[in-house]
Amino acid sequence: MATVQNSTTRLRAIRKRLLVEQERLESELHEVMERTSHGSELERATEISSYDDHPADLASETFEREKDLALEGNIADLLAKVNTALEKLDEGSYGLCDSCGIEINPNRIEALPWASLCRDCQDRLEGR
Repeated sequence: MATVQNSTTRLRAIRKRLLVEQERLESELHEVMERTSHGSELERATEISSYDDHPADLASETFEREKDLALEGNIADLLAKVNTALEKLDEGSYGLCDSCGIEINPNRIEALPWASLCRDCQDRLEGR
């Protein structure tokens, strides 16, 4: 009985962590998307007068835009993993490796609550 209660308490704590992370990522994604959207509008508005801009300024703006686009992609990927983990909690399949089906080590889950692969399968995926 105590093991079931500990498991339920552990899953509630994980859900809470995932929901906090989901909210943080959604907020961060919104901010980055606004910045990239604003950058696109600015880019279109200043396209005609760009001959006045110094090449280094244009390079800096391009770098910042590319950085924001990469951040947007990374945040969206992590948010998708968090959302999948929450779905698995609802379905009752949380904590099982997507590849081999064994239980993911609780320490790994503690470190990465959105982990979908056990350490061995993750290492194989990454070629280690």
